[in-house]
Amino acid sequence: MNYMELKEYLKIIRKNSKLIIVISIITAVSAFVFSVAQPIEYETSLSLTIAKDKTQTTDDFKYDGYYALQSSEIMANSIEQWLKSPETVNAIYRRAQVDSEFKNIKSYTKKFIAKKMSPQYVEVKFKSSATEEAKKISTATTEIINAKVEKLKESSEQEISFLVSSENPVIVESRPDAILNLIIGLISGMALGVFVVFLRRYFSLS
Repeated sequence: MNYMELKEYLKIIRKNSKLIIVISIITAVSAFVFSVAQPIEYETSLSLTIAKDKTQTTDDFKYDGYYALQSSEIMANSIEQWLKSPETVNAIYRRAQVDSEFKNIKSYTKKFIAKKMSPQYVEVKFKSSATEEAKKISTATTEIINAKVEKLKESSEQEISFLVSSENPVIVESRPDAILNLIIGLISGMALGVFVVFLRRYFSLS
């Protein structure tokens, strides 16, 4: 692009500045209104702690603490996978007596974000529409996970014995940043306006 071409482009933009401004304002206001109209959500972080329910006390198992840590890590991995299972997610919401519109199987698998932070600690994140709902889901999550652990314990003839506990969940109100979206909308609107101007010029010359 040479100087003359750049000068011509700037001339076109100045000539159509009102149209660019109008498109920018419409886009920015639309982004702002959309942000304000969004329903308030609550983000929740739930900490699950995994501990071996019973430990060996004989001299033959003096390294039991090490193996308990290893087995807890395997259990943490299992909990991560359980919370991606539609069956587990459905059981949690039924236990919590909270209605949730699951549109498809994929929506079940994305309801919870579970991440193993250490061999004995799993952080679970999810969203809800109310604080009371978040508390119910948190309680139900711990109960359902412990119920699944109990089933493992029964099937292993008491050899697998863990207890999953949780602290009070951290619940934070989450809403779109309307001012930030307004600014982004304004910048996007300016880019869109310039594009429309040059598109109009292209078709007028062709």
